[in-house]
This record gives sequence, C-alpha cells and structure tokens, in this order.
Amino acid sequence: MKTTVTLKDEIYEYLIKKFGRRKISEAINQALMEHLFKPVKSMFGVDPWLTTESLRDEEEPHETS
Repeated sequence: MKTTVTLKDEIYEYLIKKFGRRKISEAINQALMEHLFKPVKSMFGVDPWLTTESLRDEEEPHETS
C-alpha cells in the first residue's frame, strides 16, 4: 500500500546512504515490523544456561556407555 510519510532530513539522508533510494520502503517496513510486532520469547530465552546447542540430533545413533 502506498502512503506518504514525512521524515526528518537527517533520517532520510541516513536511509539513502545505508539502503539506497530504491530500498527505503523495505528498510522502514522492516524496522516497523521489528518494533511493533516483537516476537514472543520461547522457553529457551527464560534461562541463560538453557540453549539448543546441547540438543542431540535424533538421526544420529545414540551413544552407549
């Protein structure tokens, strides 16, 4: 959808330098999505020690001791 947005001069210049004239809309959309629709934290974000690194791939054979 097309709309008109008024930006401060310094913000506009920054967007042009960083993303180029043709990608300003994409950059603004991405920034708004990240800010407005923050992802819900999973259980892995609850405890800092709980990560996916120690999870075993079920296709690998299990170790027997």
